[in-house]
Amino acid sequence: MLVIKANRALLKKRKFKTTKDLLLQKSDKTELEFKKVSPAKLAQIKNEIRQKAKRDAWKETCIYFLCTCVTLYVLYWLMYV
Repeated sequence: MLVIKANRALLKKRKFKTTKDLLLQKSDKTELEFKKVSPAKLAQIKNEIRQKAKRDAWKETCIYFLCTCVTLYVLYWLMYV
């Protein structure tokens, strides 16, 4: 019984603010630092990201189409064969 009371007392001492302050003290950084990039390089990076997004969307569409075809074929086979 005394152990339970002691554990509860320890839990009540923890506060969110103190935990947050400890984390901020340990990290020493609160802001993000980004690299400086020239506008031409930034445009190139954006273009690469857009091309990759288009390729990924095309792949995803093909996969869905193939899965639909296979599913329809299996249903046809189950019903009529």
